[in-house]
Amino acid sequence: MKSLIIDASQDQLAVVVIDGEKVYKKIGEKGARRHTKAILTSIEELLTEAQVLPKEIEGIGVVVGPGSFTGIRIGVATANAFAKATLAKICELTSLEVLAYNKDNVLALLDCKHDNYYALFRNNGEDVYVAINASEIDGFNAKECVYYEEPNVDNLVATYLEKVKNGQYKKVAEPFYMKKSSAEN
Repeated sequence: MKSLIIDASQDQLAVVVIDGEKVYKKIGEKGARRHTKAILTSIEELLTEAQVLPKEIEGIGVVVGPGSFTGIRIGVATANAFAKATLAKICELTSLEVLAYNKDNVLALLDCKHDNYYALFRNNGEDVYVAINASEIDGFNAKECVYYEEPNVDNLVATYLEKVKNGQYKKVAEPFYMKKSSAEN
């Protein structure tokens, strides 16, 4: 199966093309936050490198959040447009489930600044998403805490492939926001 995975939810844009056993990746500059300019170029360059035509893409994975409000919208809109144009199936991923991939009794944390975090507590295979502050971290009694630092392509690919194997597709990807945006407040 030929697939495209997009993660624009954080500082660094991550784009992955999978062609059978081969994985092609492109990770943007740290702190660049130029996803609008870089996303289509990155996808085009990676498809060219992999020698895969857009119409050959059968599945699209997209990180729907939590993360940068604008980045999430850019990634989701691009994935939806690409899927509509190619008839590819969409698979939603969250940045925190990618971070917690293949772990249990874990607290996956995404720093929201000012001692605030978006968190995924995974225990006995059950996922709970919460917005917490630093003082609440120890209350989860997790065996392990993992913090988001940069895109992990191996986890991104593995999470996507597991969801595909389980048939977890959506007709349209939708952003996953854990809190309202500043504009909504």
